[in-house]
Amino acid sequence: MNIEEEIISTMGREIQKEIDFEVLAGMLKELGWTRVVLSPMTKEDSDAIDKWVIEYVNGPHETLGLVWMFQDSADAINFTLRWR
Repeated sequence: MNIEEEIISTMGREIQKEIDFEVLAGMLKELGWTRVVLSPMTKEDSDAIDKWVIEYVNGPHETLGLVWMFQDSADAINFTLRWR
């Protein structure tokens, strides 16, 4: 596989991952989950968020990039108050 094919393959996988997440997020929203979209941030902020979520989020959640989905509205509210 040459470099162009490798780039196309990698980009295709990334696009598919984003599409899959958007479909999942839409289904979760229909089930009553809450969507929170963050503003762009640094890698350090992202790492801090990941650590905070492990410690403080109690219910199921999903994320891709800056989009977070929470089953428990209290988790979504606390997350939003802390990180938005």
